[in-house]
Amino acid sequence: MICGSDRPSGPVYERRGVRDYSIGYKQPSGEWAFRLSYELNLAVDVGRKLGGSRLIVALALKTAYLCVRRSVEVRALTRDQIKPEGIFWTAAKRQMRQAQQQGLIEWSDELQAVIKEALAIPRSKLAGSWYVFGNLQGQKYTKGGWRKTLSELMKKCVEQAATDTIAFQPFSLQDCRPKGVSDKLAQGHLDVMDATLHRCERTVRQVYDRRTVRVAKPAR
Repeated sequence: MICGSDRPSGPVYERRGVRDYSIGYKQPSGEWAFRLSYELNLAVDVGRKLGGSRLIVALALKTAYLCVRRSVEVRALTRDQIKPEGIFWTAAKRQMRQAQQQGLIEWSDELQAVIKEALAIPRSKLAGSWYVFGNLQGQKYTKGGWRKTLSELMKKCVEQAATDTIAFQPFSLQDCRPKGVSDKLAQGHLDVMDATLHRCERTVRQVYDRRTVRVAKPAR
């Protein structure tokens, strides 16, 4: 029996150590506990305080998690993908001779609020607003522009966490998809394959499932 402080408070995640050049941080080697829920919420809170480009990036991180999307798919999200039923996505990767995979992530109250907030961010009067998570000029972020803005947001998050005397692990868009998949699996969702637009369940389990604690019912 697990009881008291030994009982896990929720799903536990792990991430294999990588050198993350996308935000300018070198991640520790080996496997480490990854709590992204706190980090993600703090990033959005800090992004709201900073506003502008940092808020755009923070809301993109939240969307990547909610929609279990790849970073390139989120950064390229355009207004015409937003439908009355939800957000229409096209998979950025596909196997040779494989048809393009497309899917709809239906609205939740949280997802709808995030997209509404992103669209309401003031942009340049002379610029278009085609990209939902484009820069303040309405253009799609370059890799360098995204890296710089994300790095600024993460540094501010580290400062805020230090003020609150709470540990914070910087993260990037690439971390949000595994977190979303792991949460869906932990909650028993049956649409993980449809959500990720993957054909192979084994790939989803091996690549994106970061749970280290599994919860199951007894045989009877």
